[in-house]
Amino acid sequence: MRKYIHFILILVVCGLYAGCSKNSGYTFPNENGYSNINVSPRLIINGLVTNTSGEPIEGIYVAVLNVRDENEPDILTYNYSITDSLGQYTIIRYRGREYPAEITVVATDSTGTYPEQYRFAPVTYDSVYNTRGVKMPFNGYATVNFKL
Repeated sequence: MRKYIHFILILVVCGLYAGCSKNSGYTFPNENGYSNINVSPRLIINGLVTNTSGEPIEGIYVAVLNVRDENEPDILTYNYSITDSLGQYTIIRYRGREYPAEITVVATDSTGTYPEQYRFAPVTYDSVYNTRGVKMPFNGYATVNFKL
């Protein structure tokens, strides 16, 4: 079995690469017109958490709520983030097939120093052309700031 471990590992890596590299049917403009890309649409949420004096707060748990599946586990930077020393956070998740117009984001302080806050934020979209040349929304973006 030990002599086959490298072979099995190579098969797994190749299988993952092949599964992740399927053409999404989207195109992005380039210098020669349009080219196919191999990425899925994302929902990118970022922002800043500060106190009432405007100072950044580190260690605040920030999560997106209304785009998650019911039993979806918490995954760092996918559906929640922790603010850094500058009070900044980023959540990047697959958008899926839906185009939410608004998202709900919550900021929670595990120490209890600051009260929990909910924010509702609009989502804006960039666009791409599908294989039929139709322009359609692709990545969604939301900036959600909190003042605790």
